[in-house]
Amino acid sequence: MLEFFVQKTNVKIYNIIIMLKKLKLFYLWKKTIKESKFELQQKFNLRIDGAQRLYTVINVPEELVGEAYALKKSDIDRISENYIRSYSGELSQVLNDRGLQELYRVYEITKVDKYSYLIVIGFSLFKSQKYYNMLYYVLTPILVISSIILSLILF
Repeated sequence: MLEFFVQKTNVKIYNIIIMLKKLKLFYLWKKTIKESKFELQQKFNLRIDGAQRLYTVINVPEELVGEAYALKKSDIDRISENYIRSYSGELSQVLNDRGLQELYRVYEITKVDKYSYLIVIGFSLFKSQKYYNMLYYVLTPILVISSIILSLILF
C-alpha cells in the first residue's frame, strides 16, 4: 500500500516538473517574440496577440495566379499552397535563427478570401490561448476571492 502511494506521488511530482519546464520554454518563446516584434512586423507583417500567437493574412500576388478565370480552383489552391509554403519557410528560418527550433507550430491556415489566407503560429508544447484563459478566468478569480475571504477573516 505504501509503495502504491509513493509511486502515485512520484507521478504527480513528475507531471509538475514537466509543466514547469513547459512554462519555462513558453516564457523563452514569449521573450524572444517580444524582442523580435519589430522585425517580424516589418519583414513578415506578423502581429502578436494577447496569447503570444503570431498571425497575419497573406495575400497571394495576382502575378503568380495570372488569369484567374482561365484556371481551375485546384490550380489556384496549388499556387497559393506553394506561396504559403515559401512564406512559412522564410519565417521558419528567422525563428530558428532566434533559437526557437521546435518551440513553434502552425495552429491554423484558413482561407479568408479568394487569394487571402489567415496564418496563425503559436507555441508548440501547449495551446497558449488555453493557458491564458485558465490564468485569467480560473486562477485570477480564485486568488481574488481567497484574498477577500482571508482579509475578512483577519480583520
